Amino acid sequence: MPSVNGKRSRAAFDDDEDDDGANTVQASSSLKPEIQRKKARTSNAGPSKKSARTSRQESVTSSDESEVMQDPEEPPTPPAATQYELMRDAGFEHLEHADLDDQRATQRLKNRPHLLGENQVALNAIIESITCYNFMCHERLVVELGPLLNFIVGENGSGKSAILTAITLCLGGKASATNRGGSLRSFVKEGQDHASLVVQIKNQGPDAYKPDLYGESITVERNFSKSGSSGFKLKSSGGRIISTKKGDVDDIVEYYCLQVDNPLNVLSQDNARQFLNAATPAAKYKYFVQGTQLEQLDQDYQLLQETLEANETRLLAFQENITYLKEKSEKAVKLRDALTKSAEMRRQSKVYSNQLAWAQVMEQETILQRKEDDILAAQEEITRMEGTIAEKTEILETIDDKVREAGEALDRVRQDEGQYREQEDEAKSKYQQAKGSVEKTHTQERDIHQQLTNASNRVKEYEKKIREEEQRLEEVNGGALAEKQNALENAKRAVEDIRESQKTHGERTTGILNELSEAQKKAQDSEVLVGQKRKEVSDAEARLRTLSQNRSDPLAGFDAKVPELLRRIDSDNGFSQKPIGPIGTFIQLTKPKWSSILETIFGGSLNAFIVRSRPDQVRLFSHMERLGIRNCSIFISSGTTIHNLREPDESFDTILRVLKIDNPLVRDQLVINHQIEQTILIESREAAERVMFDGQQPENVAACLSFHDRKRGQGLRLTRRGGQNNISTSPIIPSYDQKSRMKSDDVGSQINFFKDNLEQLRTEFRELEMSRRTAQQAAQRCVQAVNQHKRQGAGFDKELRNAQARVTHIEEELDRFEGVDNKLQGYKNDLQEARAQQDHYGNQYGELAMQKQEMNKEVEGLKQLLDQARMACRDHKARITKAEDKVKRFEETRRVALVEKNQAYENIEMAKAGKSEAEKSKQRQADVVEDYTRQASAVAPERAYIPEGETVRSIERKFESIREQLRKIRGQLGASDEEIQNRASQAVQEYREAKKNHKSLTSLVDELKKALMDRLRKWRTFQRLISAHARCNFNYLLSERGFRGELFLDHKAKRLRVQVEPDETRKSSSGRNTKTLSGGEKSFSSICLLLAIWDAMGSPLRCLDEFDVFMDNVNRAISTNMLITTARRSVGKQFILITPNAIEGRAKIDKDVKIIRLTDPRQRLLANP
Repeated sequence: MPSVNGKRSRAAFDDDEDDDGANTVQASSSLKPEIQRKKARTSNAGPSKKSARTSRQESVTSSDESEVMQDPEEPPTPPAATQYELMRDAGFEHLEHADLDDQRATQRLKNRPHLLGENQVALNAIIESITCYNFMCHERLVVELGPLLNFIVGENGSGKSAILTAITLCLGGKASATNRGGSLRSFVKEGQDHASLVVQIKNQGPDAYKPDLYGESITVERNFSKSGSSGFKLKSSGGRIISTKKGDVDDIVEYYCLQVDNPLNVLSQDNARQFLNAATPAAKYKYFVQGTQLEQLDQDYQLLQETLEANETRLLAFQENITYLKEKSEKAVKLRDALTKSAEMRRQSKVYSNQLAWAQVMEQETILQRKEDDILAAQEEITRMEGTIAEKTEILETIDDKVREAGEALDRVRQDEGQYREQEDEAKSKYQQAKGSVEKTHTQERDIHQQLTNASNRVKEYEKKIREEEQRLEEVNGGALAEKQNALENAKRAVEDIRESQKTHGERTTGILNELSEAQKKAQDSEVLVGQKRKEVSDAEARLRTLSQNRSDPLAGFDAKVPELLRRIDSDNGFSQKPIGPIGTFIQLTKPKWSSILETIFGGSLNAFIVRSRPDQVRLFSHMERLGIRNCSIFISSGTTIHNLREPDESFDTILRVLKIDNPLVRDQLVINHQIEQTILIESREAAERVMFDGQQPENVAACLSFHDRKRGQGLRLTRRGGQNNISTSPIIPSYDQKSRMKSDDVGSQINFFKDNLEQLRTEFRELEMSRRTAQQAAQRCVQAVNQHKRQGAGFDKELRNAQARVTHIEEELDRFEGVDNKLQGYKNDLQEARAQQDHYGNQYGELAMQKQEMNKEVEGLKQLLDQARMACRDHKARITKAEDKVKRFEETRRVALVEKNQAYENIEMAKAGKSEAEKSKQRQADVVEDYTRQASAVAPERAYIPEGETVRSIERKFESIREQLRKIRGQLGASDEEIQNRASQAVQEYREAKKNHKSLTSLVDELKKALMDRLRKWRTFQRLISAHARCNFNYLLSERGFRGELFLDHKAKRLRVQVEPDETRKSSSGRNTKTLSGGEKSFSSICLLLAIWDAMGSPLRCLDEFDVFMDNVNRAISTNMLITTARRSVGKQFILITPNAIEGRAKIDKDVKIIRLTDPRQRLLANP
């Protein structure tokens, strides 16, 4: 910033000043802020006309700064006063009693307390901070201002004056008003393209400006560039942009009366030098009237006078117009009176007009009646469709029962399929094994029979030889041989008795073995039951673990590929509407105890998806095919919601009532497929049977589900059709392999339920384990009995061996009788050997014969069992095929019934839509009838009689005919009846409106005159009082240093002269002209003048640049303390005073004073290269 000629350099700055900003010594005030009144201009005029105000004149050009002022040339005599000025000044009679005014002003000054107490901080209209970016010589300048007294101190060129310039520009002032440049672009720092100014204004207290919008502070930001662009931003205390309009900035400035364009409110460096040192009386007077707002009020009242004169001119024009309109209305009324002739024809025309209007109403009423008939027909169709839906629902319920029963029967039959196959395979294996054994035995029998025949022939041959030899020896030995032979016979009989006992023992073997087989079979059956129950326990444990582990995974119970399917659906944009599914994910179970039963009832429906069209179904099926997802149904929904659900009494729980369903289409699909709204839930089987089978069946109840009374975890489905003879109870067997697919709002309760179920299964498992051990013990006892039987057989074998040894011993004794003759013994030995072979082969043959007989019987039995097993398997397969065919037939029948039911729902929705459209059409037609009726009533208030046979067209022809006749008559009058009537009405209305407007404008002019005169009277009073206050306050301020002086205010000549006598000893002197004063005396006098004017101003902000530049130290100290004292008397006002000289040591500084020190930006650049 270029330095000003004649400025004195101040003392050296402190070395530790901040590089980029102000080094401040913050002063605080302990006073509590008082509630400030809203700033108001000294006028009670109406709303200001800012757009019409003239811009304030630029400050007068300062003369060269010299210690000795040249006498200015007196300006030429002013032109004659205008009418407004004569009315405003009123001959200046209000200024004729200046002495009395001064006396009163002096009295007020004397009565003013010297110490008003500690200064107080205003709640608003205080500038809190100024921030400059790339502005003048500053790259960035941040100045935090105190709320009361601020001294900005810095050397020449440090940018002090830039602060006042920034305040003026940022708050909407013109660039020319700063005397620093002609346009905004000249303020952009050299080398930069744009600049920004930010001013933060305090906005608190009860009279804050829009506190709900701006908060406790208002930030005004102005941005401008070298190219000439400029813009404003208004921000709240939170930094939010509220507005970008300059008009809003002007509103805030005017609201707080900041007056940044007032040359005495923000006294720039040049204006301060001009005012304090080189201002002429005329210039000083202009500063006075601008600073005290007298000039601004004068301009506002001139605008009011111009408005008044314009309205008076309008009154003259109104008077001429009223005369013209009066003549025009009289002529129009005379012409209207001429239409009184041809009255009969006009009356007939009116009759036809009335009939035509009401005939059109009748025609529209006929159409309305047809619309009402359409609504009745649509309602009949809806009623018929509701009956069809009820019929189809009942049919579907019956088919559902048949499908369910057939499916359950098929499941039961399929459960036995493995058993039948095992029986057939076992019977076939046993038969083939027995048949092979029989064939092998048959071959052995043939071989042994041949050997037995040969042995028998040899025995016969040896017996014959022995008889012959014994006969020969008997003749030789006598009777001893006979005795031995008898003993031998007895021994042989003993052997036969033992063998008979062995035979009896062998017959008991089959019974014992059968008992063992039965016991072992029971043990095996028990083992199978235990295995099955162990599997149920394991499945229940696995389900409980899965439920605990997959709490957060809603898809854990579905196919593992379902998440991928959902991702593909989400990324596929080819669906007309995205499929909904799996259905189970949209269902939340509120009572977990019914989980397994409802999972079984819903079956595959929980895995299904819902689409809105056939193409969507095909598209979704292709995704499932590619992912390998099977047994996943896809339902097609019409999209219409079922509203009239027929539900049972609220005392019953239904499947629908224990479910929370997120999607209405899912709910409707379950209603259609499973009747969830009519299937009640009762925990006790006894209570369920009492509800369903005793007395009359509850209304709207199709089926009832209950828990099995003996088999925990299983359920029962109870239905009743028609009467007591058509009731059924079918079991519901849940699959423990199936994971939960429905959500639960209380997973903990669901887990506890499955824990209880698991504990029950474990109890049943322990009971079966005890039964298995009992069966195993019985089988062990049978095994022991078999072993005992075998030991008994071994005893018989031992007795037989002993008996056979006895026979051998006797035979040896018989051999002694033979002596040396070995021929008989040889025969006997050969016979014995032959008999032994005979017995051996005989026993073998007998055993084989018996074994063969038994084996043949066994084979025959096994053959019968095999045939029976094969027949049973074929019968079972036939039953399966028959059951499958039955299920397919019922499912197909159900599908057809479901399609018919869905079609019925679609038909009823279409019928409802048709009814709704018919009702809307009826309403529209009713509106048309009402409109026609209203228009007809406007033509004829009473309904006109329409003769029979007459139509709109026939009446219209008659009406047109008579109108044509009237038109010919009107042709003679030069206009139609309607035009004549309209012209007369319009002329009379215009005349009345003109008189009304003339009266209103006359009243307005009178009010404006009264308001103007009242405001001019107050303006003169304000001019008189402010002048007296300034004169007395000026003398008072001069007395602070012992000076005397006088302030001459010549409002007629528009001059302000100051006379000062610095020597208080010269009592007789009237004072000297300021040109004869020294520089310090002149500056002190100007400061006193400025403070006197400031004391009369109402703005909360006072700014003064370099007030002490021409003062010596004595005057500077006195002036500084005077400024501080005056500022403290101006409670709540903010002062910004700029000086290049130090303040400390020459001012009475308290906590309400803040000193801000600035450093030359060039020094900061050198310090921070």
